[in-house]
Amino acid sequence: MVYAGTLTSCRADTEAEVVDRIVAFVNQEIILLSELEKAMALYETAIRERQLPADTEKEMLYRARQEMIDHLIDRRLIQQRADELGVTVDDREVDDAMERMKRSMLFTDEDLRQSLAEKGYTLEGYRNELREQILRQRVLTLEVKSKVVVTPVDIQAYYETHPEEYSAGRQYHLRNIIMRVDKDMPDESKKTISEMMQKIHDRLQAGESFETLASQYSQSSFAEKGGDLGFFALEDLAPQLREAIEELQAGEFTPVLDTPLGYQILYLEEIQEKPAVSLEKATDEIREKLYEDLLEERFEKWVTELREKSHIKVVL
Repeated sequence: MVYAGTLTSCRADTEAEVVDRIVAFVNQEIILLSELEKAMALYETAIRERQLPADTEKEMLYRARQEMIDHLIDRRLIQQRADELGVTVDDREVDDAMERMKRSMLFTDEDLRQSLAEKGYTLEGYRNELREQILRQRVLTLEVKSKVVVTPVDIQAYYETHPEEYSAGRQYHLRNIIMRVDKDMPDESKKTISEMMQKIHDRLQAGESFETLASQYSQSSFAEKGGDLGFFALEDLAPQLREAIEELQAGEFTPVLDTPLGYQILYLEEIQEKPAVSLEKATDEIREKLYEDLLEERFEKWVTELREKSHIKVVL
């Protein structure tokens, strides 16, 4: 749905006014500090609410700003490519997208205005964001999606080379809490993070909900789902993680693990015995997976090519 995630950059200017300046040049266009600050607002709030140690919070905010400026540059490049291709979005299409969103949320016009106002957003800003989302999807369809093809041969090859996914076996439903540690992070910062994870482990042992603590503290895209990682066969896991969970019973969790990704605690939600799946039954799932993988690969390549052909300068 084109309106997913559209409330990240249409906030009203409700905060104290700051002196604006340029943070990036993208060909003949610029990205302003005000754009970056608006896009970062929700992320900054989420990071600060975790009440992390000062140096950890500073590092996370720095990385988030770098990722966001890259994201804004990519968006600007896609917009410029849309102009080159003559791709446009008319008001009717934006109206239709808004109506679909309202129906899905069971919103009236007044409900929508109130919801936006409560979050500091403007209706016009939301419409502009919807328009840009539709435009980006249209460009990606022309430039990337139309060139992604998954053949029956691809599907069969994947099925035959991944027997562990479709043969009968035991599946482990896992959740995790992770605090990331960079290789070049000072030892003192690593120690602080390790101590924080141990405190979380102590709270788990005292009976607090793993799902709740994962939502509050885990530095992962799965945090909003309570750290839910899904199902895994033991052979799909790295040896360290495999050894940590293979003796667990459902409802138990590991000690704090020092892994290459950071400090982790794994929780075993349940164990299921999975029946074998035929190629015929697995075809749709495999096609979707291969399509998404190819799409991501082609998109990254396409954006890289756009960047290589463009004049980009970041002046943060």
